[in-house]
Amino acid sequence: MAGQVAADYFDPQAVDPVAAADAARWRRETRAQLLAARATRDAQATDGAIADHLDSVLAARFGGAQGLVVAAYWPIRGEPDLRPWMARRAAAGLRIALPVVTAPDQPLVFRPWTPDAPMQPGRWNIPEPATTVQVVPQLVLAPTVGWDGGRFRLGYGGGFYDRTLAALRPRPYAIGIGLEAGRLPTIYPQPHDAALDLIVTEAGPRP
Repeated sequence: MAGQVAADYFDPQAVDPVAAADAARWRRETRAQLLAARATRDAQATDGAIADHLDSVLAARFGGAQGLVVAAYWPIRGEPDLRPWMARRAAAGLRIALPVVTAPDQPLVFRPWTPDAPMQPGRWNIPEPATTVQVVPQLVLAPTVGWDGGRFRLGYGGGFYDRTLAALRPRPYAIGIGLEAGRLPTIYPQPHDAALDLIVTEAGPRP
């Protein structure tokens, strides 16, 4: 009898392999195009606007968020640079953390950060706090390469944020940090893709 049961009964994540391969190929091509375009943007104007909109979101949704543990990120490959915002908000009482990759195919962990925190090169040489202390974020800021109206995020393809949001309990509020130029009709979300709660770009919140 077991041989007559459909394969996806055993795997709720099962998808058509051809469709999955097509989506993966499209994502690779689209990611490359968006990264090339992002390298030519006016970072000073967009990053300041994103920081201002983040302040407004925190005030409206979290009452200013003093004492809140917020997982930010260290910018790479032309991502919006929120480090000035991180330093300013840390001085105002926000508890900032940064993600750390411990191993492939594992959720991220988060370590506390302050402007004077010792840093060390992590996986792929991305700086991370030089401490073993871990914190659990209540709010996650996830950088995006692209995003769509369903609040699905196109990243670099490693799946770290998807795994992390699926693993954390309680699930933190997740904000994608992106650019208006990165908006897509769809990213062709797959079963493992985690929708975010909000997208913030230089133009404002995108619910």
